[in-house]
Parts: sequence; C-alpha cells; structure tokens
Amino acid sequence: MTNHLAIIQWAEDYLISNGYFLIAKPEIIQETPWSNVICLLTSHGKVYLKQPAPLLANEANIIELLAYECRASVPHIIAKNSNLHCFLMNDTGLTLRNHINKENKTELLCKAIKHFTAFQRSTENKIELLFNLKLPDWRLKQLPNLYEKIINDKEFLKADSMEEKELDKLNYLGPLITEQVHELSQYGIYETLVQPDFNTNNILINPNTQQFTIIDLGELAISHPFFSLHNFLHQATLHHHVKEHDHVWNKMLEACIANWLDLWPKAKLLQGYKLSRILWPIYFACANYHFMHCVDMLALNTWYAKKPNRLACAFREYLAAMHSAKFL
Repeated sequence: MTNHLAIIQWAEDYLISNGYFLIAKPEIIQETPWSNVICLLTSHGKVYLKQPAPLLANEANIIELLAYECRASVPHIIAKNSNLHCFLMNDTGLTLRNHINKENKTELLCKAIKHFTAFQRSTENKIELLFNLKLPDWRLKQLPNLYEKIINDKEFLKADSMEEKELDKLNYLGPLITEQVHELSQYGIYETLVQPDFNTNNILINPNTQQFTIIDLGELAISHPFFSLHNFLHQATLHHHVKEHDHVWNKMLEACIANWLDLWPKAKLLQGYKLSRILWPIYFACANYHFMHCVDMLALNTWYAKKPNRLACAFREYLAAMHSAKFL
C-alpha cells in the first residue's frame, strides 16, 4: 500500500491524455491499512485517486454496477487500473459529518438514513449480480455457520485478547443464536446490501444541491439491512451529540424503518429492529473478522493502537447482553 508514485503517474497520464490540466501537486488525503486516497486538483475540478488494499480492490466494479443497474447515487468512476488496483472518481461534495450543525442535525441525519435505506431496497432484485462480484454472503441463514467458523478460530481470537472461558460461553450460545436468527428471519425483510461502517463520514453532500452520494463501498456485503443502521445510530452518539432515546434518536429510529412500512406496521417493524439490535454484535464480528483478513494485520493493529481488539469487543458486547438477559 505504498505504491504512490506508480498510481499517481498512471492517474496523471490518464487525466492529461483526456484533456485535464493539473493545477497543483497531488495531495494525500488518506493513508490507512485499507486504502490510500489522493486528491488531484485539475482544470475540471477535484479528482480523487483511490487505491484500496488488494483484497478490497473490487470497489470500482461494485460502484459501476450500482450506478448502472440500480441508478444509485455513487461516485462516477472516471477510470480504473486493475493491475495497480486503483481508480479515479469525481468530486461529489463534503462529508455529511462536516456539514451537519446544531440547526440541521435532525433533518440531515434522518434524510441520510432514508436515502441509504432507499438505496438498500433498490438493490433487492440485484443480489445475484452482486454475488457475481464476490460480495460476502452474511445473510441470516449463513450467520450460525459463520459464527461457528469464527469462534473455532481460537488462536486468532486469543491473539485479539479473547480468553478460553469467553470462547466456551460463545460456544454455549451457538444454539441461541440460531434461534434468534430464525426469529428475525420470520419478519420477511428482504436481505440486501449492508455497509459495515455506515456513518456520516461515508456520505457526501453537495452543499448547493443537497444531493447525497454514498462512498466507501469496497466492504459491502449481503445481509439483513437493519444491521447497517445500528452502526449509523451508534456513530451518531459518538460524533453528533445524539443520546439514546432522545428526540433526535427517536426521529432517526423512525427514519430507519420508514422505507419498510409497505411490509409491516410501525410497531412490528420496531420489534424486528429491536431483535436485529440483539444480533448486531454477531454481524459486526463477522464484518471485523472478514476485514482483518483483508488487510495487513500489523499495520491494522498499529492504526488502532488506541482502540484495540475490535473483534473481541463485538463478542463481549453480545456476551454481556446475553448475561443481562439471563441466558448465561
């Protein structure tokens, strides 16, 4: 993930040969274990060069499918280079996180949720196309087996700080998870795209048109749509001074289920949402386990030195909840 010179040279050559003029030196926007992002200021405005980690390098293909098959509001791919696993995309605005203020917070958070859930529902009949792009299959029927696979990777979990007694408890809870998954599946909510890290930093807003664009799409998977929404609400408590069950929280919760009101009444959807919240740590553990196997682990541990053991934390959250519910 340090091949900046090669990808910048490719980007500059492509842009110049297609009528762009470079106005300033490339600016590194992001360098992480999972992607590099570089801004190129051109005569046509800002262009972003992104290089995901090799095992996450399908992002450009995913974006193109979503744009052409689902008419989704995603970045426009200008060009891509499969050998260097990078691509160029246009500038579509500011991060929603930086645009939100006290006055517009409730409105924009709710609009973002409704935009994302409409996007999720627009992909319901495109699942096979998405599976053709090798998106992970974390549908409810797969979760018990995925859970068993992960908790049996004991050395990996112990390296992430899990203890033997915790692993024993996770093993004991396997049948309960199967029951909970079955109960959630009875709501008949079509499983579709989920974004493990759905938050206000992964939505851009055009200040002039107020149009949203969804970004950071290399980690998409297929699972229960509510799982992405739990992460969004949680991140809102961290970054936007939202408190659980306050006015803004309740408005966001209503926005989360709004696009499924054609299936069930509000009360039943909220029941399903509550049940999906119980299983969210299991889904989140699957997402983290997959992610950890897609990037350089040493670099990832260094990056998250102040927030270590994210996989273990997900399992511990579930253990704590099941202990409180008297299942342990």
